[in-house]
Formats: sequence, structure tokens, C-alpha cells
Amino acid sequence: MRRSALGTATVTAAALAAVLALTSCSNSSTGAADDASQPSPAGSSAEASAGATEPGGATATPAQPADFAGTAHVTDADNYTFDITYSYRTTGVQKDTTNDKPGYSSALIRTNTELTVTNTTPGRTLSFKPVSGIVAPFGDPQLQVLAYFNPGRAVCSLETVNSFLATKEKPQAGCTVQLSFARPATTLTAGSKDTPEVFKGLQNGQGTAGVAGVPDARWAAVEAELRAPDNFLIAYVGADTDRFKSYLCSEKMSKLTPFVVSAKPGCLNLNPSAVRQPKTS
Repeated sequence: MRRSALGTATVTAAALAAVLALTSCSNSSTGAADDASQPSPAGSSAEASAGATEPGGATATPAQPADFAGTAHVTDADNYTFDITYSYRTTGVQKDTTNDKPGYSSALIRTNTELTVTNTTPGRTLSFKPVSGIVAPFGDPQLQVLAYFNPGRAVCSLETVNSFLATKEKPQAGCTVQLSFARPATTLTAGSKDTPEVFKGLQNGQGTAGVAGVPDARWAAVEAELRAPDNFLIAYVGADTDRFKSYLCSEKMSKLTPFVVSAKPGCLNLNPSAVRQPKTS
């Protein structure tokens, strides 16, 4: 594996959960705020749109917004119900060479995300179970927004995007890159809602979303894919993921992997991925 001063995120079985079944999902084109809730990479979203050059080798590149917004109506195995209202937008993709060796760069994804959870179960308190044995807040339940890429995409071929279970005999399935996450309240009374703070990237990352170690020869393809993923997903991670149904094609993988909301219908060909994300300059 290539060595670099970058954060590495490894998806473990404890951090993998089951995909929630949606009874309905509507899309719209709104966006909100995790660029304001955590430190951003050097440069503003306006600079990213203008293609500005940053000190230290960071070059902002134009990006068309990729929207993922709506409300998912979720029912679990015990017939508890809740809504997840979500709004995500990519506001830019930056090329940064500060922490990569010559011939490589990091792709920093600038994001705006808002998530709200509403308990719609009449007369009952809704709860989400933290992972035992992991200190708070790291073991607290999470909602994670991810970009999904079909098998064969340039993003999935990067050495810094390692899809577990992929071998020469079993080609790599699709892959994901985590864009942001939030920790919803562990209990919600009937009819109440929670709009948790949203953070970019991974909780054990560097406070930024994206992919490190992109070869110069693949930059154009990777940048284009990051600006327009094949799908957007929301994952639920907690100790009680077996209460939800799965969107994954593989029954075996559906018991491990946690996707909450899918922007597109149909099952997903996906293995868990470990992604080395960029370090904030």
C-alpha cells in the first residue's frame, strides 16, 4: 500500500449494518450545511467553482452540483416507523498535491448535508442502540451519506479504495466513498424529531471527504465520477442493524453492510470498502 500522511478509514463488521427498507422516497433539489460544521480544506466553494489555484499546490476545479434529497419512510422488523429527511449537495471537487508524492494527488470533495430523523410511531419511543464496548461518541449510532460507484469505475480501481473480498477470481464489486455523517439522538419520543450536526468525511478521518492517492493519469476520470456518482446512499451504523431489511443483492453481504436510503431502485452489487481519505492541509 502506498504510504502518505493521510487518514485511513477501515470499514469493520461492527461498523457495518443492514439497509433500511423504504416505503417511499421523493427527490428534490435543496442543500444545507456541513461545510459550516467542520473545518474545510483550503479555499472556498466559490474558488472551487472558479478553478482557483491554492497555496501549497491545491487547485480548485469546477463541479456541477449532484443533488440527493427527499424523505425516506422507514419501517423496521418490529413495525416502528420513522422518517429520514435528507439533503446533500456536492459543491466542489479540489485537486490537492500537498500530502501526496509526485505523480499523485488528493481529491477533496466539498459538501453540504442536512439530515433530520422524525419518530412517526404512534405513542411509542423510538431508540437506536450504540455499539457496546466502544467509547462515545465513536460507538454512537450514525447516519452516513455515501457516494456509490458501479463496478469498473476509475474510483473503484484506486489502490486507496480497497474493496474487501475482491480477488482475481472474484472481481471487485461496486465501491463507496463516505461523504458525511451525523449522530442522531438515541431516543426519540413519539412525534419528535432530531436534526443532528453533520460532519464531513469519516469520524476517524481528517475532517474532509474525498480520496487520496489519485494517479495523475486517472485524475480526469476520478474527478468526473466524484462529481456525478452512480448512486447516493445513506447508511445506518449501530448495534441494532439486524432490525432493517437490505438493498444489497448478496444475502451474505446484506447481513454486514448498512445502507439506509438509495437514490435509485434495485439491489446493489457492493462490497464493503476501506478508503484512504485526504488530510486537511
